[in-house]
Amino acid sequence: MPKLRRLAVYLALDTEHGRGILRGVAQFFRQRPEVTVLKFRDPRAYDTAAQRRLRLDGIIARVATRRNATALAALGLPVINVSGQIATPRFPLINTDDLRVGHLAMRHLHGRGYRQFAYCGNATHLGSVRRYRGFCAEAKSFGVRAAIPRHSLPQGDQNAPYSDTTRARLTAWLKTLPRPIGILGFTDRVALELDEACARAGLRVPEDVAILGVGNDLTRVEFAHVPLTSIQLNTQQIGLRAAETLQALMDGHRVPPIETLVPPQKIVTRASTDRFAVDDEIVAQALDHLREHVGNTIYVDDVARAVGVTRRVLEMRFRAALGTSVNAEVIRLHFERALELMAEPGLSLAEIAYATGFESPSVFSSAFRRRFQQSPSDYRRQLCGARV
Repeated sequence: MPKLRRLAVYLALDTEHGRGILRGVAQFFRQRPEVTVLKFRDPRAYDTAAQRRLRLDGIIARVATRRNATALAALGLPVINVSGQIATPRFPLINTDDLRVGHLAMRHLHGRGYRQFAYCGNATHLGSVRRYRGFCAEAKSFGVRAAIPRHSLPQGDQNAPYSDTTRARLTAWLKTLPRPIGILGFTDRVALELDEACARAGLRVPEDVAILGVGNDLTRVEFAHVPLTSIQLNTQQIGLRAAETLQALMDGHRVPPIETLVPPQKIVTRASTDRFAVDDEIVAQALDHLREHVGNTIYVDDVARAVGVTRRVLEMRFRAALGTSVNAEVIRLHFERALELMAEPGLSLAEIAYATGFESPSVFSSAFRRRFQQSPSDYRRQLCGARV
């Protein structure tokens, strides 16, 4: 008979991020009736004596402070950290790949024609620092040379409102930025604050300021003045991998305290970025045409006819407005849509290929490998943590 075990999970259960991780933990332990999982909201500080009274065999927790890391280490139990707030060299860390979040955000905003960017987050949260770093690195790959301005908000309670002083400073900062501009908010909470600050400052979203959040928390993104585009994280996969790692430690396997980073799933586009920041009306019409037909094979001559100019004129105006060719934008949009569909487990790679305008699965596979230096199946396996 398997040994009975008791685990404790400490998460921010009032957020979509915490609930997603919990779903992953539940998925793993559902078929293990010998395991009892105790669920708690993560405390500000851990009481070592109280933890010992629970007679635990392992812990999955958001380890957000050095003090908490020390208290949990003193228990002598296997601990898995699922918070990207600080580095925890004593414990394995399972968390979102925050550099990739920044890369994905920049590709999205740049692809919509924005050429001026800013970031709003927290200066001490490691995840926020990494998202900003990834955002800036991807901007440099697009030829953006200017430093990307950054505004820091205090961390605090996820559900507590910011002070009037903090909000006034955010509004004042927004007024100093050039326009149009694309801004990445560290989380959906930050993106919602940006939306409200734009309303106070009389700035239009997305015409003056495009706003992109992280987390796809519906309790936030759909309550903004303008529904917020957001990067959906693979929180369930974080929970699943955390549970797998904890099980291995409890079984006596040696697991080094390293970071396991889970890539974000996709961007869920809403009105806060759903336009192209270009002044050329012909180019804007062409971009609308491309988006409407992204699931089909798109030919440049057809696009030119649709907007009433010659192919040569369209190419020249595209270069002037966006610094890229029509065909390059077609390919970018095909892959943007493909990456979104990769997160849908019910779709095969062949179905994704045809749904995103590629002539065949083999053409899709070859083009994907050239662009991302890995096969579609490898990318999906990394994204979903399972064989496809």
